[in-house]
Amino acid sequence: MSSNSAVRDCAQVIVAAIAAHGDDGAALAPGIRAALATLMREPDLLDRGIAREGNNVAFSRYLYYDGELSILIYEVPKGRTIPPHDHGIWETLSVYRGRLRHVVYARTDDGGVPGVADLRVADDRVLERGDFAIVTPPADIHSFTALDDGTYGITVVNGAYKAERHYYDPAAGTYEVRAGRNVR
Repeated sequence: MSSNSAVRDCAQVIVAAIAAHGDDGAALAPGIRAALATLMREPDLLDRGIAREGNNVAFSRYLYYDGELSILIYEVPKGRTIPPHDHGIWETLSVYRGRLRHVVYARTDDGGVPGVADLRVADDRVLERGDFAIVTPPADIHSFTALDDGTYGITVVNGAYKAERHYYDPAAGTYEVRAGRNVR
């Protein structure tokens, strides 16, 4: 990829993976991971794209958006924890700079009681530059915390986030529904 076409080339590889594998997160992951690994070698991604309203962060930019596929870059300030939340759609998370503690949860209750949710930790790890994770429904509940100053992530999502998302408090066994500021 050349610097001028790196984002578009990355998006084309991801679109081809989606065409081949649909929403199968396990099948999509290798192609998306490889495309993002190439993109993340670009040193100036923070200067590219256009501003977007982030749902959980202040700095967020579209690197690519075609009405369906979004490639986003965003900053998570050191020590800031994005609380456990769901998306209703698959989403990837890669670290462009810094480190993130990324926790994925499995919901163990049947969802029958509004506002109540039993979660267990399914994966808890530190992601460093270039590391990759994908969350897919029904296992799309995750949280993350920036461990370093200057931590930036890159997210890929195909489609819209659900308009009303669940934000969880695992210790209390509860959740609240919040409208997202941006479904794209």
